[in-house]
Amino acid sequence: MKFGKPTKEEMQMTAYAADPDAEAVVLCRLTDVEYTVQTSSFLADYREKVRIKVLKPSGVRFAKVVVPIQRNISAGDNVRGLKTNGMSLPKPGGSSNSYFEGEGVSMTDGVSDTDGDESVESIKATAFNMEGSKIVKTSLKKSDVVTTKIDEHNYQTEFTVPNVKEGTVIEYEYTIHSQVFWELHDWFAQCEIPVVYAKLDMNIPSYLIFNIEDHGIQRLTYTCTAGSLSFKLDSDPLAKQAQVRTNHYVYVGRNLIGMPKDDYVWNAQDYCAGITAELKQYRLPGMGQMDYARTWEQIDEMILGSDDLGIHLNDRSPLAKELKDAKIAEIADLRERAEAVFNLVMSKVNWNGKYEMSPVPTSETLKNQSGSNADINLLLIQSFNEVGLTAAPVVLRTRDQGLLPYNFPAIRKLSTFIVAVVMPAGANVYLDASSKNGYLNVLAEPLLVERARLVQKKNKSAWVNLQKITKSQKNTIINAQLAADGTLTGTQTTRYEGLAAMNYRNAKGNSAFAPDVTEEIPFTRKGQVDGNTIKICPFPTIIANNPFSASIRKMPVEFHSLGTHRVVVNITLPEGYVLGSNQRNTTIITKDKGLEGRIQTTTGDSRVQLSCQFSINKIVHSEASYADLHQIFDDVIKYTTEELIIKKP
Repeated sequence: MKFGKPTKEEMQMTAYAADPDAEAVVLCRLTDVEYTVQTSSFLADYREKVRIKVLKPSGVRFAKVVVPIQRNISAGDNVRGLKTNGMSLPKPGGSSNSYFEGEGVSMTDGVSDTDGDESVESIKATAFNMEGSKIVKTSLKKSDVVTTKIDEHNYQTEFTVPNVKEGTVIEYEYTIHSQVFWELHDWFAQCEIPVVYAKLDMNIPSYLIFNIEDHGIQRLTYTCTAGSLSFKLDSDPLAKQAQVRTNHYVYVGRNLIGMPKDDYVWNAQDYCAGITAELKQYRLPGMGQMDYARTWEQIDEMILGSDDLGIHLNDRSPLAKELKDAKIAEIADLRERAEAVFNLVMSKVNWNGKYEMSPVPTSETLKNQSGSNADINLLLIQSFNEVGLTAAPVVLRTRDQGLLPYNFPAIRKLSTFIVAVVMPAGANVYLDASSKNGYLNVLAEPLLVERARLVQKKNKSAWVNLQKITKSQKNTIINAQLAADGTLTGTQTTRYEGLAAMNYRNAKGNSAFAPDVTEEIPFTRKGQVDGNTIKICPFPTIIANNPFSASIRKMPVEFHSLGTHRVVVNITLPEGYVLGSNQRNTTIITKDKGLEGRIQTTTGDSRVQLSCQFSINKIVHSEASYADLHQIFDDVIKYTTEELIIKKP
């Protein structure tokens, strides 16, 4: 762990024994979090040191380092992007005799909103390469470090370690100076490649009490002990040093597996070993205890009181006249009324492709004729209310950004909201601006979260499982005639429903807000003829290949949605021919019934009917059931690609 001097073994290493296929391996990662007491606040320093061994040419990509940072962050912006009055922090100093502990302790009485920036400094990066018997070092130049702005609050500093190739040992280190001391960065010990050793060392003043949740498939070992921190306020250079008691946390991970990006995992970090934290209490001498841990009910109140969302939920819609002229309020069926409102609003504005939490004024959205889903959804809520429907926001964290922490309400994890139209008997309708080509209760896949919260002013808020409201259904019927020369011709008619219909329209560039769409195309297959025997595979492609071909899997499997794909093939046989192969009547199903396939063959006078139904009844499947998933995909592919044998006796 001595940086600047890779060992001989590390330099000569050609493969990582625990994962011979690894393109690179993190040999060591050390993260120290140290607080500094300042005159008017704290400063949190995140000191990062990393050593990586590149084992394959593709591992060169880990020479690029991207460090996300925040700027212009207010403690009042608790719900990410929303302007709320939910949090203010007392100043920990400010007068010549303001010490945290010891004789004559006094604290500033005022409480103020706190703003903070982050910056990346002390960047060092070196590539170590063997040239003959010598180790040659190539260092990063300051001019190679670039900081770019992502949006109002998010920036990133990036650099690429020079002269990195197969066999290189990379070392880099940097320090993030963070004035956003009330937020601890999420820390993940695992990444795409294996990690031999990772350590997080945090020394946090006891005045800041955090809820800390550790998580992951592989778990970390940790300790929490009492410590101390010496400090001296700059405002009084003659004052003696003082001590602050601290909580000293140490988390360690060893021999951690790589967690690469995966088509069947929305966010791999959901399963990585690491920690997430949220400020619970702020304690200062002479001021007592200030509680910042929130219940979801308190968060509801913060959202409903936010300046850019909550206080505008019941505003008049800028489309009030057009809604009245269209006589939408007179539509008796509430679902049809909701559909009419959605269509009118979406004819005026276009979604810009962004999911956000904080909307701009709806008059501005209408003027721009476009906006984020938050901008348009606020306009939808106002418009629904305008015609006598009750609408409310449903706040959530999109699937690509990871799961909401379960052990405590993490308000800064919320990333967007959709719209609920509250219906009698709990038959609510859910909509979002990103689902223009969908229908009622048809939401885009990033929004299909298990845990979303319906926030209402007059009624009790509630949790909603959005994964259960939307399904992807595809039903195909093929009617075809088989000729004696082995040619199968006919018509293939497919009906797409729910999410499948929206995805089909998006792919085809079709625009419609409807529950389904139908496609009809010619169907042709050519079989092999050997005398009086015809061999032919009559099914279209149902599953192209098995995505779970690996022998083992490290992470759970997350399907995009619940859904069913059913194919029925009706074949009229040539005169005098009969089915010669065995009839296939099979049901294959996982133990928890989360995935199932059904194959059936029915024969009649000069006709054969084959059907295959493949259903996803459960979105998330644990890695323990991976073997079952692998087998069921294999079985469905086998049954739908086997040749049918037709004979003339």
